Amino acid sequence: MTFGEKIQKLRKEAGLSQEELAHRLKVSRQAVSKWERDSGYPETEKIIWMSSIFNVSADYLLKDEATDVRNRSGGDQGLFVNMKAAEGFMACQKIRKAKTGAGIGACIGSLAFSFMEPEIGVILTMLFIIGGIVLLFSAKLGDDPYAWLRSEHLILDNDVRKRFMEEYDRNGKHAHRGMLAGIAMIAVGILLVPLMIPAELSVLDDVIMGLGMIIAGAGAFLSLYMWGVIKAYRILLGGTGHRKGGVGK
Repeated sequence: MTFGEKIQKLRKEAGLSQEELAHRLKVSRQAVSKWERDSGYPETEKIIWMSSIFNVSADYLLKDEATDVRNRSGGDQGLFVNMKAAEGFMACQKIRKAKTGAGIGACIGSLAFSFMEPEIGVILTMLFIIGGIVLLFSAKLGDDPYAWLRSEHLILDNDVRKRFMEEYDRNGKHAHRGMLAGIAMIAVGILLVPLMIPAELSVLDDVIMGLGMIIAGAGAFLSLYMWGVIKAYRILLGGTGHRKGGVGK
C-alpha cells in the first residue's frame, strides 16, 4: 500500500472529508488530494500531525518509503530506500541536531549572565538554562519518524546514492570546517579568554568573560550541528549497498 493509499484509507475510516483533513492540517484540499494520488508529499511536520489524527505511528505511514528486501533471494540484503525517505531523513536529522546544538549552546552561553548584577544575572541564567533543557528534551523525546533507517542496512537506488554522494562531496568539507571552527570557538571562549583577564577584576573584565561564554555557546551549537549533519550523511551513505532502478520514485 502506497503512502497516498494509506492516507485515503485512514481518512475514510476516520469519517473525514478531504476538506476536513486539510483544515486540521492547515493546508489546502488540493494538497491532500495530491498526497492521496501520490503526486505530492507532505512535510515531516504534517506526517507527524496525521499520525496523531489517525492514531497510528509515523513509522506506519512512512514504511512504504522503503522496501524490505532481506528475504529476497540473491543481491544485497537490507532496507531499500527511495528519494522521499532519504530527503525526509536528512531534513529530520538536521532539525533534531539543530535543537540539540541550540540547547547545549544556550546552557553554556547562559553563563555569560553570571557576570552581571546578581539579581538580574541569576534570572537570565536560569531562563536560558531552562530554555536549553527544553530544546534538549524536545530533540530527544520528539517523534522521529525515520528512526528505523538507523537500525537497518540500507540499500539506495543509484539516483538517490548519486544525489547524496554529490551533496556530501559538496558540503562535507564545509561541515568539517564548521565543526572544527566550533571547537576552536569553545576553546577560545572557555580557555583563552580567561587568560586575557588581568588579576584585578573590573566591569570590563566581566564583559570580556561574558563575551567568552557567548562565543563558547555559539561554538557548541556550530560544532554539534555540523557533526550531526556529517553523521546523518554517513548513516545514509556509509555501509550502504546500491541498486539500479527505484522503488516509489
